[in-house]
Amino acid sequence: MSTAARTLAEAGEDGVLSAIMNVIQPFNTARGQAGLELGPGNDDAAVLTPSAGSRVVMTTDTMSEDQDFRRAWWSDPAEQAQDIGTKAAAQNLSDINAMGAEPAALLISLTLPGALTVDWAENFFRGVIRACSQPGAEHCVIAGGDLGSGDTIAVTITAVGELPAEIPGLPGEPGLRRDRARPGDILTVAGNLGYAAAGLALLEDPAAQLASEDPEHWSADPTVRRALAAQKRPTPPLVEGRIAVIAGATAGMDLSDGLMRDAGRLARASGVRLLLEEGPLWARAEQLTAAAQGLEKDERLALEWVLAGGEDYSLLATFPPEAEIPEGFARIGAAAAPKAGEPGVVAPFGTSTPGWDSLKAEVSPRTSGRAG
Repeated sequence: MSTAARTLAEAGEDGVLSAIMNVIQPFNTARGQAGLELGPGNDDAAVLTPSAGSRVVMTTDTMSEDQDFRRAWWSDPAEQAQDIGTKAAAQNLSDINAMGAEPAALLISLTLPGALTVDWAENFFRGVIRACSQPGAEHCVIAGGDLGSGDTIAVTITAVGELPAEIPGLPGEPGLRRDRARPGDILTVAGNLGYAAAGLALLEDPAAQLASEDPEHWSADPTVRRALAAQKRPTPPLVEGRIAVIAGATAGMDLSDGLMRDAGRLARASGVRLLLEEGPLWARAEQLTAAAQGLEKDERLALEWVLAGGEDYSLLATFPPEAEIPEGFARIGAAAAPKAGEPGVVAPFGTSTPGWDSLKAEVSPRTSGRAG
């Protein structure tokens, strides 16, 4: 039996770490360690050296089996492991981008069933590397982490980013925050709306043929393929945060729990009302009509995905009315003064769910963009 084919329990922690390091170390070395003074496997903790004059941005997120993904979505274990690694890394890289920062390092904690193979663990990190190979993450390294065993897969990643103290020619403090939108600002989005929720619905609905059974039969439509990819191996925009800062954005945040819920957070933090515009959002829903029809539904479900579907990891940003909206961003509304002192989101159409809430089981996973 090859080393890679051994189970994690057979290989033991040291054997698994050695195999993982064989994947990580060439990746870090190819990036010149990128500020990694002391890397994984060398001591009790990694040591990073930030660029002169930069500030450190940090975020962490956990992804759990049967909550954020199901192993049954994949027929190929190698593809499964890589996609899970890509998705786990992507959601953290997206948070760094949403601050207008550049990803610098990832710390990865894995809880894995002992029956999985060493090859599975190696492919997981190949998926992480795939996420770090997207534009905007060119200097991100894997700084270390932890391994543990459990009945199901759980991944926790801490991402570290760098934010310059200032940008020449740009007044004020660079970076994106939720609390700086102003009445009159233009509300925009960069990236998908509703695709990950559509992909989840296709994967979860028994009426839709699962990709693991007959991928050629039902996923020929490009919209369906894009929706499945958005759920299983997302590629969020990772340069748009810095682009938004340079273009004069007043506020921004990552869209992970659905447009209505996340826009509400930005609105409350900034003390404004965000007025969503019907035309741009219906246009987004029309892009997902093929996926809705695959579930024998109509465009109303597609609109629900756009408004409440999570895990698109797009960037929501506001710009002053006089600003030139950068390429890649599309207007979806505007900010206004709060009515009767109540900030929030105003949509010209109703939605049955406000988006994903990780602590409320009654939220429907089909539209929230979560698996369980």
